[in-house]
Amino acid sequence: MKKKKKEKYKKIAISIFAIIITFILFFYFINDNSNNNFLFNTIKDLTANISKITSLSFNSKKTLDNNIMVKEINNDYKKEIESLKKALELNSSNSLKKFVNATVVKRSTDYWYNLITIDKGKKDNIKVGFAVINNDGLIGKVIKVNNNTSDIKLLISPKEENYISAGFNYENNEYYGLIDDYDVTKNELLLKNVVGEFNKENIIGTNVTTSGLSDSFTSGLLIGKIKDIKKDKFGISYNILVEPSVNFNNINIVSVVVGDK
Repeated sequence: MKKKKKEKYKKIAISIFAIIITFILFFYFINDNSNNNFLFNTIKDLTANISKITSLSFNSKKTLDNNIMVKEINNDYKKEIESLKKALELNSSNSLKKFVNATVVKRSTDYWYNLITIDKGKKDNIKVGFAVINNDGLIGKVIKVNNNTSDIKLLISPKEENYISAGFNYENNEYYGLIDDYDVTKNELLLKNVVGEFNKENIIGTNVTTSGLSDSFTSGLLIGKIKDIKKDKFGISYNILVEPSVNFNNINIVSVVVGDK
């Protein structure tokens, strides 16, 4: 009788221990700011792959339930990738670069405007600092790389003094500044420290791109269009409001610029 009780208590203790370990691992997985180690990276890769498979299975079932052929869904992805390739080829300075297409497999609600995780990593020659884009423009850059997945810091995330050098062409002259902040409510990026004289009516709608001067990004990656322009508080330079070209609430397929600056 006592032996049966001991075995029962042992099973209960093992179950509780397993639950605690599972909870801890889950906590570290959803916390994108935690320090990586071998166990964490392995679990993250595995979990991301399971998440991708589960998502594909669910979408396939949903597709069949709605009498839409899976082949049509695949064609949609192919069209999106082809659109992405065409957009990349528009910039001659990028035509010699290589691109790795990837799918977003994780996006934490706690860091919605900060991080995403894609299904490509070290095995695909992805490295920290590489630029990430889609057919609309710049999304962000790689900040963490595991074997099968990578974490991307979004362009609209808090900069923490890690500014992005950007510029635009106005009346055949190039002007430069730093992308400093993002206003979620207005969907505006702030391009600060721009020195020059501009006609407000003529400059609105001008494309703003990466300059390639002071950060890891190559030049010519589209960031957005000028929405408004104002003098800074000292009246010396301009603060330019930029509407991002990318819809950051809807990111599914991206492309990593391999071998970027």
